[in-house]
Amino acid sequence: MLNNALTLDGQLETVQQAKGFLQDLTAENYQLVLKPHFISSAGTHMRHILDHYLALKEGLNQGLVNYNKRNRYASVETCPQTALLEWQKVESWLKQVSQLDADMPLTVACETSISTSQNTHTQSTLARELVFVSSHAIHHFSLLAVINSLLGNKDEVNFGIAPVTASYIRQQA
Repeated sequence: MLNNALTLDGQLETVQQAKGFLQDLTAENYQLVLKPHFISSAGTHMRHILDHYLALKEGLNQGLVNYNKRNRYASVETCPQTALLEWQKVESWLKQVSQLDADMPLTVACETSISTSQNTHTQSTLARELVFVSSHAIHHFSLLAVINSLLGNKDEVNFGIAPVTASYIRQQA
């Protein structure tokens, strides 16, 4: 069982942020690449985030989480409604996963170099990988917030803000 309800709550906050971002986004804006500032669309970022959650989900069954696996050009990249449905699936999965042992051992595979193909395999745990995928999502949410801003749209106040930054802001108030 995961350490406590707060772990699940934090995960679900990340899901809610993604779903909130997707709610009113048009397919046109979701697919738009704002060059020269970006080389990918909001949809590409959202697909990339979901790829990490799906890699973790699949990895639980195999004991090997392969973050190299990408679903490039999937419909989740071009259709915000499809992405929204995927986030709903992630939400359901997270509620199930919260009942598992947080210390469940996992092996993580990922590439570590941009100049050559260098794969590494590292030992981890379910809890650590849940923290990673959520943190990774929030990092990309901050990029999505910039894209949305350049499109003239506004996001929820804490969209793309790291939890530690939110705590800092609360302490300063």
